[in-house]
Amino acid sequence: MMKRITIITITLLLSLTFLHAQLFEEVSIGFGNDWVTLGLGDNWDDALSYGFHAKVKTSSHLLFTLGLEGYTDKFNTQERYDVTKLNLTYPFLFDFDHSYLRLMPVGGILISGNLGFQGAQNFLHRVTGKDEVFLAYPPQSTQAHLSVGGEVAYGVVLTPFALEGVVSLEYDTGWEFDWEAGIRLRMRNNTSYLTLSWREVSSSKRFLSQDLQSRRYEGLQLTLFHDGAIIQSFFSTFLLTGYAYGGWMVNALAFNQEPTFTEADIAFGMGIFLDPSGLRNRSAELIYKKASLELRYKNGPIENSWFQIASYLGGYRFDLYEGIWAIPYVKVLAGVERFTLNHETGTVLDEQIHPSIALEVGSYFGKPKQWVLGNLNYRPRIASSIHYIMGNEKKPTLPSEYQKQIPSWIFQLGIALEIQHDLH
Repeated sequence: MMKRITIITITLLLSLTFLHAQLFEEVSIGFGNDWVTLGLGDNWDDALSYGFHAKVKTSSHLLFTLGLEGYTDKFNTQERYDVTKLNLTYPFLFDFDHSYLRLMPVGGILISGNLGFQGAQNFLHRVTGKDEVFLAYPPQSTQAHLSVGGEVAYGVVLTPFALEGVVSLEYDTGWEFDWEAGIRLRMRNNTSYLTLSWREVSSSKRFLSQDLQSRRYEGLQLTLFHDGAIIQSFFSTFLLTGYAYGGWMVNALAFNQEPTFTEADIAFGMGIFLDPSGLRNRSAELIYKKASLELRYKNGPIENSWFQIASYLGGYRFDLYEGIWAIPYVKVLAGVERFTLNHETGTVLDEQIHPSIALEVGSYFGKPKQWVLGNLNYRPRIASSIHYIMGNEKKPTLPSEYQKQIPSWIFQLGIALEIQHDLH
């Protein structure tokens, strides 16, 4: 234990000593979990289960990232292990006519083994009323690995966006080697992006479960990062294996940005909605003017299985009037609803997709452009909605708790935040 603490402490102190002479541009901290699926991945509460993440960027464009992640394998090896990774990155940018080349070498250290994260996970489970998870750590001692790699991106400017081809490599000595190649759509005046890529991993098989975990994070990958200044959202899912991970970070220095927002070109929304079952439905939206593409999802354990209910909807909003402190609206939506129930062995117990329609009534509150940071405008709202799912039928052979999650009518009440982007 003392050896692990010493390694981590020395690494952090060296980093902070170097950073003392730098002017910070961003200091972000946050958390991730595998229940963040955006309705696309499956929530097994396994594999990369949870994590703490931090990011520090200096005015000279040096980027430090820290990740503390807990991996669990409840169904095969009954083993867990922890990973701490500290990286330093510096971008080299070469501009051409309507295109650019970005080189980003990366170096750092990765520590694997028993870092005590089981206690942190079970503390959170006790606080949230979930079952605690006790799994054995591997007998191998904690070990430090040198990490080297980088990313090459060639981008074509499509103002206000850029389309990039991206290739990245990463080698952690005695641990893993991985490469990734894909295409990325990026905002030009913001760090937000959407990436579709292919990833391959070769592990050292140092732990019994390590190679299994590596296989779960291979293949076709969809990655989303949204920079909302104060709130940053990240999400990744592997479309062939079904594993997903995501979370949020808060940038403590975002309030230093001078307001430049004039009008909204596009917006990203997020929210929490409760339904009669008492479970939280998480929402994400992409908004253009009054049209939106949005999803809501909830998931969790039922007996020896995991369920997920997800709505994928397109909507159009009608503002009733614009008051000084409120803008009430009505929104109509249509799309599909997906119900899934999977046993812990991987057996699919239920998989349904049905057409659905919805009506939402709500109101934005606060003065227009009251909360502006840089080129972003924040618009909170409260809303209630009713959804009708067509054609779904009860299945008496499935658990009764699951039956409660899939009625034909669903009522939801919640709060959301819309982050508008001025792309010019």
